[in-house]
Amino acid sequence: MSRPYVQNGLSNKMLEVMSWGLMEAMTAENDCNQHIRRFLNILLGDDPDTAHLELIDNYNVQEAALYDQLLQLVHESLSRSDEFLYRMSESRDRIALVIEQKSQLKHHLDKIANSSASTKRS
Repeated sequence: MSRPYVQNGLSNKMLEVMSWGLMEAMTAENDCNQHIRRFLNILLGDDPDTAHLELIDNYNVQEAALYDQLLQLVHESLSRSDEFLYRMSESRDRIALVIEQKSQLKHHLDKIANSSASTKRS
């Protein structure tokens, strides 16, 4: 590992920074996702705290149509949020794998360099 660019590449902490940033983004998105889920439960009448409230007049056709559109939009939003969380999680897992491989490579190259140095001294 006498080449500086190899040492710099293996010592660079950018992957760790990216992994940390993804984790923070996932935490924020998960918080948003939980709010969307709660809102959906309230709209569907599945939330125990608000189940007794009548949020919509089912006899008003116009209001019912808007309610259906709102439900569709909330479902789409939740689906997109779930997909986004999945993609970020997959990305973070792959970055973690690369970090582990980088660490193993550095360890392997250090071993080779040490054995090479001890052979030259002999």
